[in-house]
Amino acid sequence: MNKLSLEQVEWKEFLIGGKDGIFSISSSNSGIDKSKLIEVIGKIPYITRSEVNNGVNLFVGKEQSKKYSLNKGNVITIGLDTQTVFYQPHFFYTGQNIQILEHKNITKYIALFIIPLLKIQMRKFNWGGNGATLTRLKRTKILLPIDSLGNPNWKFMEDYMRQQEEKLLKSLKNKLKKKNVLNSEKIKPLSECDWREFFIEDITEILSGKDIYEKERVCGDTPYITSTANNNGIGYFVDNINLTLEENCVSVNRNGSVGYAFYHPYIALYSNDTRKLRPKINDPYFAIFLSNMITLQKDKYGYGYKMGTARLKRQKIMLPVNSNNKPDFEYMSNYMKKIESEKIKTYFQKKKLSY
Repeated sequence: MNKLSLEQVEWKEFLIGGKDGIFSISSSNSGIDKSKLIEVIGKIPYITRSEVNNGVNLFVGKEQSKKYSLNKGNVITIGLDTQTVFYQPHFFYTGQNIQILEHKNITKYIALFIIPLLKIQMRKFNWGGNGATLTRLKRTKILLPIDSLGNPNWKFMEDYMRQQEEKLLKSLKNKLKKKNVLNSEKIKPLSECDWREFFIEDITEILSGKDIYEKERVCGDTPYITSTANNNGIGYFVDNINLTLEENCVSVNRNGSVGYAFYHPYIALYSNDTRKLRPKINDPYFAIFLSNMITLQKDKYGYGYKMGTARLKRQKIMLPVNSNNKPDFEYMSNYMKKIESEKIKTYFQKKKLSY
């Protein structure tokens, strides 16, 4: 297959729904309030307006109130008031206010192509006068690749996403090969390590962020790190620039979702609702380990106990230590590499591919 690019096709605007729209849009067949669930343990996804876990809040049993019926899979679900969009491959129940988009040509790959385009258009929805409604959703337009007849080019969308998947798999294979020697060695579990408390300021340099207010933001490609607990802390992509611009840093939320920490291997900007941590050891795998250890402390922070710079500097975290009672950076790095390799292997096994 020749390499496909988004620039090689023509694009055209289409209404999302309605009589002349691309999708058939309907409300969920279930819309069950969580407190009204009957069989709360099972294997059927219960989809809500959550922004994480593909919208799955929990897995429930098939036996629910007779006035509700299962929704069939191979559809796209939308939580209008939270602007959440996901592909659902299997039968599912939902919470309230979930809309379902159907099309006879939809596949997993086509859905994965279209979902980011839907999300871009739904950013304009908010809780004010321009709030999310079913009517407004149907009237919203999205740009799609078209074929020679001016219709959505479903084949291109499918093939393009398969190409992207193959590219990712190739990259993962190369990563796995590089780590095979490492993973043949015995890496002891965390439970067998010696641990010790360290102040965060002893292992990182802590710097302030800088706000880019909504009226100042210019849409672009640079991640702007905010205090969200989702999307690895990325709130927006902007074309602004300031002195916080840096890569290979850890962000810690001091407002909003307080205490969450994320590693950013890419160049990013940091808002004042976060603190930028520059690890004194430049190792991405250690930075990921560190992020998780900081996040484990998040429950101590709340409305009565905010995270300021001074408090973050004196925050203690537990880390594995070496024979000199110093942070065992090599172990932490190798441990995270092992976890990464295990995840890659599991993915390949699920895809029934060799590695």
